[in-house]
Amino acid sequence: MRAPPRSRLAAALALALLAAPAAPARAQSGIGATAIEYTALGEASAKELAAHWGLKPEEVEKYRAYMRLEGRYFYAHLDPVMVLGIIEPDPGQRARYAELYLSGERKRIAEQTGFAKLVAAVQLKRYGLEAPVDFSAMPQAASSPGYRQARQDRAAAAAPAAAGPPVPPPAAEPAVPRAGDTVDLLVVADCPACYARLTSVLSVPGVRVHLYGRGFKDPAALVAWLERWPAEGLAPAARAEAAARIEPRRYDPVVFDGHDLQPPPVALLRRGGAVVGRL
Repeated sequence: MRAPPRSRLAAALALALLAAPAAPARAQSGIGATAIEYTALGEASAKELAAHWGLKPEEVEKYRAYMRLEGRYFYAHLDPVMVLGIIEPDPGQRARYAELYLSGERKRIAEQTGFAKLVAAVQLKRYGLEAPVDFSAMPQAASSPGYRQARQDRAAAAAPAAAGPPVPPPAAEPAVPRAGDTVDLLVVADCPACYARLTSVLSVPGVRVHLYGRGFKDPAALVAWLERWPAEGLAPAARAEAAARIEPRRYDPVVFDGHDLQPPPVALLRRGGAVVGRL
């Protein structure tokens, strides 16, 4: 008696399983890092760069050669047009690069501001005018003990300190010339006090005098006034040394701006280039 077809199929499957070699036990897998794939942006070709930046292929090659040698240390953050404009010696070519750069910047700014305006329009259309939210005033925050303590601490820190007696300003250092200083001395023609002040200033070793004349007909008149300087109390050698520290200058109202010009002479003491007092 023949076995039914279904019985024969089951028997064949059982024999196949018995005949197959036993599969090795799978080793227990441990915890491993999951590989993460990032988008990799390859280097653009010279043709692509030239088309995008409005350059010629040879200009792209010039840019790349410069960046390999030197530009990568200084200009890696700049676009090709700006780099070429910086290193280009020819004025005509530099003007062309400037036009390209300006055109590109204007386009980028227009695109960015245009998208920002679009975002603002969509925000207004979808949500309307939304009042600003002070999250610190919400009940959830205001009722928390930690928040109340923080407010108290902040208020105590921001409270102004009790005002004490006014602190007098430090006493101004008297304007006494010393070696290395410069005196801007403004003199007039008929002024014995101007001669006396010039002598007293130059009696300090190392002090230079910028001599300004006011009311003189011309620079030669100021030089003639200086030649008549009596230099009282100075020996001839000392007078010559002091005269070497005098520099006659044309009157400049900016130098004496804000200072009373009467009575002459006007002597401003400069230290480190700044006026520190009036003699």
